[in-house]
Amino acid sequence: MFNKQSHPLPAAVEAEIISRLFNALPQIGFVTTCFVAGTIFIAWETGDAWTWAILGVAIATSVARIAGILAYRRWAPKPMTLEQARRWERAYSLPALAFTVGIALLTVRVFAAGWTNGEILAVGLTMALTAGSCARTLRYWLCATLSTIALTVLIVMLLLSADPVRIGIAALFALYLFSIFESSRHIVGQVEALLIAERELEAAARRDPLTGLANRRAFDEALAEASATGGFALLLLDLDGFKAVNDRLGHAAGDELLHQVAARLSGMLRTGDLLARLGGDEFAAILPTADTAAVKAIADRAVALVGLPYAVLGAPAIVGISIGFEVVEIGHAVDGQQVKEAADRALYSAKAAGKGQAVFARAA
Repeated sequence: MFNKQSHPLPAAVEAEIISRLFNALPQIGFVTTCFVAGTIFIAWETGDAWTWAILGVAIATSVARIAGILAYRRWAPKPMTLEQARRWERAYSLPALAFTVGIALLTVRVFAAGWTNGEILAVGLTMALTAGSCARTLRYWLCATLSTIALTVLIVMLLLSADPVRIGIAALFALYLFSIFESSRHIVGQVEALLIAERELEAAARRDPLTGLANRRAFDEALAEASATGGFALLLLDLDGFKAVNDRLGHAAGDELLHQVAARLSGMLRTGDLLARLGGDEFAAILPTADTAAVKAIADRAVALVGLPYAVLGAPAIVGISIGFEVVEIGHAVDGQQVKEAADRALYSAKAAGKGQAVFARAA
């Protein structure tokens, strides 16, 4: 009942949903103030030792909840890994559960003693807690658990009164509890679907639709990030003879050829390398290494691999590739545009020298 998900969420989506638990400081501040202030009034009115003890629980759990939110705002890393997010979720959930148990203890005490003012307070706190959890707690298991604890205790205390009216009210609260389950499922499901759709759109905005590679936007962002620290190589790749194949076999064949070239290049690169299509028959790669010899070897292997024959829509095709590359030493922040211009000059040199080769910018 308390686990709504039939499939695991993407890690980034789950971490984002957990982070939103900590956005409800005004609402939590309101309900904690009501719990503490209301319990003070009841304890002062009755002089009951148990109520004074419950007041201690109210104060301790209220302080813990607010302190947890403030700690998150100050120290939580952004962005968070899923493991980090789940640790913060546990830090949020334990005080929330203890706080709910405190309200349940107050409910038991005031109903057992028959204090009308206390009963009104207990009902109000239970409604505020459960309604707020349904609206703001985007973790279904937590909303369902808090609501079940608070409302079950209230329902039991109403049933124990043996009063027909109160028994009827208990039945209404039971229906309300099930409405909390359904409402929370709907709200959480809608938010999850929205966040997944947002991330899919963000990913699509950085992906070339023809080849599935990163597009120019993603490349520019990656180049700017790499340029801030250095320790990378930039390769600019341009197909040789692509226009002739495209003119001879048609645009559909040209698209298929680009798709096959992209697949060959992707297959030879390593984890952490970024391959992008900049447009037309132009590609680029960012490699997290400053080893010039290793980069040259990768570039030469790309030239050899791309130059192998293709079968495009049943027709044979041959293209080559020219590459210009620049290497930036680690620890050297650089202007990404200048690095790109250097690699572009090297690419021009590769073309001018007969195509089908890789040229290092500083040797061009």
